Amino acid sequence: MTDFVSEFGRPLIAHRLRRLSDSFVDAYADWLPLAGIEAPARSMSTIILLRDEGPLGVTELAARLRLSHPLMIKLVATLEKLGIVEAVPDPGDARRRPVALTATGQAEADRVAAALGAMDRAYARLFADAGIDLLRAVEGIEAALREESFGERLRSIAAADPVEEEMTCA
Repeated sequence: MTDFVSEFGRPLIAHRLRRLSDSFVDAYADWLPLAGIEAPARSMSTIILLRDEGPLGVTELAARLRLSHPLMIKLVATLEKLGIVEAVPDPGDARRRPVALTATGQAEADRVAAALGAMDRAYARLFADAGIDLLRAVEGIEAALREESFGERLRSIAAADPVEEEMTCA
């Protein structure tokens, strides 16, 4: 069976990138327990950020990781249930409840840090097999988007050529 989305090439690249990302996260989810990690696959960056710079508020975590606030609330709740993080008092603001790693969370962060090394080596091998350094490509795309967002690019192209062209498969 053909891959309908792949047939469209660049216009549906976001769909393909999402599938690719999901396949990586699914692989982490299968592998992390073998590395002794109990935390969800999507929480590794949160755990490492808290290890390196915590305690932090949920809003700060979301902003630093560029994730949505609702997603961060769910992720923190999951980590709290696992005993990896806890809300701690903020001596400067009684209303604020930053999140910090627990002792269990500190140990989990050490395991996550070790796992990141293995993941880095697996990605390096994958990128070599694919013949592209995807990290460098993503960094280049992010830099270009800082100069002109994709929305701005779409509007500019549509304004310059308002005639709808028939979409062809790549």
